[in-house]
Amino acid sequence: MPFFSVIIPTFNRANILPRAIESILSQSFSDWELIIQDDGSTDETSTIVQSFLDDRRIKYFSEENQGVCAARNLGSEKAIAKYITFLDSDDYVSDTWLMDFYNEIQQSKADIVRCKTTVNSVPENEDQDLLAGNFAVKRNLFLEAGKYDSKLKFGENTELKWRLEERNGIFSYIPKYNFFYDNDLTSSSDKKKENQIEFTYYVLKKHQNLFRKNKRWTQLVYQIAGVNCVQLGRKKEGRNLIWKGYFSNPKHLKSLFRAIKYSL
Repeated sequence: MPFFSVIIPTFNRANILPRAIESILSQSFSDWELIIQDDGSTDETSTIVQSFLDDRRIKYFSEENQGVCAARNLGSEKAIAKYITFLDSDDYVSDTWLMDFYNEIQQSKADIVRCKTTVNSVPENEDQDLLAGNFAVKRNLFLEAGKYDSKLKFGENTELKWRLEERNGIFSYIPKYNFFYDNDLTSSSDKKKENQIEFTYYVLKKHQNLFRKNKRWTQLVYQIAGVNCVQLGRKKEGRNLIWKGYFSNPKHLKSLFRAIKYSL
């Protein structure tokens, strides 16, 4: 049984997928399996992947299109390793990615181990966020926590982190930039804003107890969603959300200034 199952979901990225696969083949730690979960690609993905299947550690599955979260979940169900990790098909990792995860797990006995992230060639200073590619997690814990929420189109890693924390998952951290994330700058910013607004309404309902305990989080998600609404021309809805954010934590004066600014 391998120590790590690496899961790559992919959809119509035959041109870039080989880079992700090759970054796994280049790992200094060799005790892994790679599950490529094709989310219904209509391009040359299947043909491209065939050239890698001589390595018995690599497995390829294809299902009808259901979205990236569903594809990750399907991969996790097929995985056999104790720890799983995810890598989107347009991203890649350093050759010590798995070795550093392994060493930290052996030392800390952590359930979830994170590394630092480089976004579009720029090192990120934020060390708290989960992204598919910057963490490894015990497979059993991931499954018990409910896997990825396939209803989400935005913030799915953040929402997963909340549920892992609720199950008292032990986190550890590697201060190395082992994950290289390509943020798609060509995708619609308006669509991203719509997805963030939808995320806000959804998680505030799903995680009522969590937000009840953390007023600052409540304030932030309301106000970010509100600003996005205003920028999309949904001004009345946006102002309502921004003021809701302020009243959820009225001691925070910066949020009051923001509410006043967008009410003018």
